[in-house]
Amino acid sequence: MPYSFTQIEKDKTRTIGFVFSFLIAIYFLTIWLAVLLAKNYFQAESIDYEYQGFVPLSLSETLMILAIASVVAIGHWLLTQENLIPRLLKLLKAESLNPRDTYHQMFQNIIEEVSVATGGKKMEGVIVPTMVMNAFALADFEGRAVIGITEGLLARLNRRQIEAVVGHEAGHIVSGDCLSTTVTTSLFGLYNGVLNGMTKVLRGEHRVSSRGGGGSFIVFLWLVYALLSVTRLMGLLLKMFISRQREFRADAAAVRLTRDPLSLAEALYAIAYHWRGAGLSSEELEAIFIVNPQFSSLDEQGGLFPDLFSTHSPVEKRLGVLLDMAKADIQTLERSLRNQQKPKETIPEIHGDQGRHPVNEWMIYRDGTWLGPFLLDKIVTLDWLSPTTWVKKKEGNVMPAYEDREIQGIFRTRQGISSVTLDLCPRCRISLSEVYYEGLPVLKCPTCSGVLVPENDVQRIIIREDMGFPERIERVARLIHEGQKAFGQKTKIDLETANLLKCPRCTQYPTRMIHMFYSLIYPIEIDKCIFCGFIWFDRDELEVLQCLVEGARFPEIGREIEK
Repeated sequence: MPYSFTQIEKDKTRTIGFVFSFLIAIYFLTIWLAVLLAKNYFQAESIDYEYQGFVPLSLSETLMILAIASVVAIGHWLLTQENLIPRLLKLLKAESLNPRDTYHQMFQNIIEEVSVATGGKKMEGVIVPTMVMNAFALADFEGRAVIGITEGLLARLNRRQIEAVVGHEAGHIVSGDCLSTTVTTSLFGLYNGVLNGMTKVLRGEHRVSSRGGGGSFIVFLWLVYALLSVTRLMGLLLKMFISRQREFRADAAAVRLTRDPLSLAEALYAIAYHWRGAGLSSEELEAIFIVNPQFSSLDEQGGLFPDLFSTHSPVEKRLGVLLDMAKADIQTLERSLRNQQKPKETIPEIHGDQGRHPVNEWMIYRDGTWLGPFLLDKIVTLDWLSPTTWVKKKEGNVMPAYEDREIQGIFRTRQGISSVTLDLCPRCRISLSEVYYEGLPVLKCPTCSGVLVPENDVQRIIIREDMGFPERIERVARLIHEGQKAFGQKTKIDLETANLLKCPRCTQYPTRMIHMFYSLIYPIEIDKCIFCGFIWFDRDELEVLQCLVEGARFPEIGREIEK
C-alpha cells in the first residue's frame, strides 16, 4: 500500500504530539524533583523541626507543578517555533541565492524541476558559504520549505549528483518528516551554542574578571550552565523521536524522482568521506543534514541504542542499498568518481574580451528600432538617452535605463553629481566593466585588467575550480611559495611606498583601501575597503591566489607548483 498523504499527516501529527508531551514530562520531573529536595532541605533547616522521614509532595503540590511545567513547556515551544526558519538559517549562516551567479542559478533551476516533479510543492533554495560539503532541508508550520546546500557541494558535485541531493531533501519535505525533524532539533539545538560558550568560560579558556562581582557572576554562570546542561540532555533524549529510517525513505524518494541511484550514491560517498562538514557553526543541528557533519561512530552502528540516539542511518548501508539499485559495487562507484574530474579552462575569462562573457554591450530602443550594440563609453555620448529609454544587454532582459545600475551613473553625472560616478578603476580612473569569472560577475578594468570582487565572492571563487592556470601564473605562485618557505613570517609589505587606492564603490564618501596581504598563509598583496568589503586585485593576483590555495589543498597540484 503506498504511503498516502493521510498517513503522512497522521505520522507527522503523532510525532509532534509525542515531542510536546515529552517536553512537558521533562519539565515536570525536573521541577518536581527540585521542589521536593527544596522542601525537605528547608524543613530540615528549621529550628523546631523534628525528623519524621522524607516528606513527599502532596497531590495539590504535584498538580501545581504539573500546571507550571505545562506553562513553561508551552512558552518554550512558542519561543522556539516563532520565526523558526529565519532563526535556523541565521544559525547556519545561510544566504539567499544570487540570481546573477551561474552556479546559484543552476541550483535554483534544479529546485524548480524537482518542485514540479513532486506535484508543485513550493521550495526555496539557500546557500551556506563554506568549503565543506553537505545539504539540509527545513520546514515550518506555515508551509515554508527550504533546501540548502553548501558552496563546497555546489562546486564539487556535477549537475546529476546535485539533482539527486535535492531530490533527497525534497523527499524529506514531501514525506512530512522534515517538519518533525526541524521542530524537534530547534527545541534545544538553538541553545547549544550558548552552552558551548559557557563551557569555555567555566573551564577557564576565557578569563572573567573577579573584580566587581566576578565571583557572583561565575556562580550565576554555573546555575545557567546547569539549566542548559539539562536542556542538552533533553535534546539528546528527543532524538528518540527522529527515526533513522527516514534517511532510507528520502534516498528512495530521490531515486524515484531522478531515476538515478548511482548519482545519489556518488554524492553520498563524496560528502561522507570528503569534506563532510566538521566545524560547521551548526553541528548541533546534525539531524537536518543529509550526512552528520561531525563523524560519529554511533551513526555507523546497528542495534537498539544507535536506533534510539542516532539520527542518521549508516552510510555504508545507504550506499549498499543504492548500489544494489544501480547494479553496481563500491569499486564501480570509486572508478566513476575518479573519471568525473571537471576539465578546466586554461585561459581565465577575466583577461581579454575573447572569454565566454565579454565586456557588457547594450542595445537601446529608439523610434521603434533597437540600436547598437553600444559599449558604456559610447552610451555616455548619447544625448537623447533618458532614464525611461528601454535598454537591454545582449544576454539580459529589457528594462528602463534607470534600472540598469551601470547606466544610472551616467544620469547622476549629467545632474552634476560627479562624486557618485560608479565603479571607476582605482588606478586608471575609467569605468569598470562587468565580466563573469568562475560563474560570478566581477568588475574588471579593460585597461589594466585589475578586478574588483566582494569579499564573500572571493571565497566562492576559491572554492570553485573551473579555471586552470597558464604557465606564467604557476611560475609566480611558485616564486611566492618558495619565498614564503625561505622567509616565513618575515615577508612584509612596504607601506611607505604603497599607494593607497580609492575604493571604487564608496564614491559618495570617498575612502582609501587598505593595502595588505590576503592572509599570512597566502601572502598575495591586495587592496581591501573596510567599509564595503570589496577587494581590488591587480592583474593576475586573483589567479595566483587560487593557484596557491589549490596547491595547498591538493598535494598533486602542490608538487607541480614546486617543480
